[in-house]
Amino acid sequence: MNTEFQNLPNVVSPKEVQTYFGISRSTTYRIFHDAGFPAFHIGNRLLVRQDELLDWLERQKVNKAQNENPKIVGSDE
Repeated sequence: MNTEFQNLPNVVSPKEVQTYFGISRSTTYRIFHDAGFPAFHIGNRLLVRQDELLDWLERQKVNKAQNENPKIVGSDE
């Protein structure tokens, strides 16, 4: 595992995601409520497992890279 994520707990709250990644509260909750994000509820607490959060982040990087370098129709690339 990447050492920069060793300080994250095994189960992460929206507040921890917000603080750790330096994003706004509204952005954090928008991500947590996105259908593709692996969040879950325990009672009224919204949480995400650290490993699933990191997997989700990796998928976002792959998706972004694919969108930045679209294949040109008709090319051999």
